[in-house]
Amino acid sequence: MARNIAFGRIQEDMNKTSFFKILADEDLSSESMRLIPNEFWRSSECKILPPKVTLKVAWGSSWPVNLSPFMGCYLMERKGWEEFLNDNHLGDNEFLTFTNEGNNCITVDIFQKNCVEILKPLNTSSSNVKNEEMSCVDPVIAESNKRKVDSNVYGASSSSSSAATFSLTIKKSHLTLLSIPVTFAKEHMPKVRTKFVIHDPKGKPWEVVYVPSNGSKLFSSGWRFLANGYGLAVGDLCTFRLVRPKEMVLEVLHDSP
Repeated sequence: MARNIAFGRIQEDMNKTSFFKILADEDLSSESMRLIPNEFWRSSECKILPPKVTLKVAWGSSWPVNLSPFMGCYLMERKGWEEFLNDNHLGDNEFLTFTNEGNNCITVDIFQKNCVEILKPLNTSSSNVKNEEMSCVDPVIAESNKRKVDSNVYGASSSSSSAATFSLTIKKSHLTLLSIPVTFAKEHMPKVRTKFVIHDPKGKPWEVVYVPSNGSKLFSSGWRFLANGYGLAVGDLCTFRLVRPKEMVLEVLHDSP
């Protein structure tokens, strides 16, 4: 399921190019592992490719990596690539997706071999890990990077007072379409129709479509299935927490019968 979500993210914005790697090679610093496909740069506004890029992960840490030409493509130079691998303790058949965000920035989504996405540092003791505010990141991502990421990103214990959240009590109409508070939508939600992934506290995902209009901001397609999966009923208290620009965690306090 996690890999399907990863590919779904790649397809959500066709203006961004992506590629993936599976860290199954015995030599993780080989040329094939460090290679960046030429097609990856097709949406870049740069006429001349940058001498280096920045690899950025979900919790906001980043690594500068120099580039060098290689057989018509580009290689990530060994030093920066190995720092990225070592700082994140990678090399156990992880699945990585690389997305071109522009401004010489590449976001990297990391999935363990059990297909669970890594959303927190596996070890924060390394002094090499950098926490830079990147110009290529939109305001919602930049704000989320300031939040504390606990050991269980989907659990209730991982919520932070600075996380973007809203709560509402389920009405009958909410079981078909969910109306999102306008103030929250204006501050934190996209301006255009967008596919969201909503997780329960254990990480199980549902895909729903967010539809903004002048009069309302709604979760529409997919919401009914989520409501059924959660067993939502009139009177339940729902709290939505934005954990990534297009991902939320939904926690439900069911109304007592």
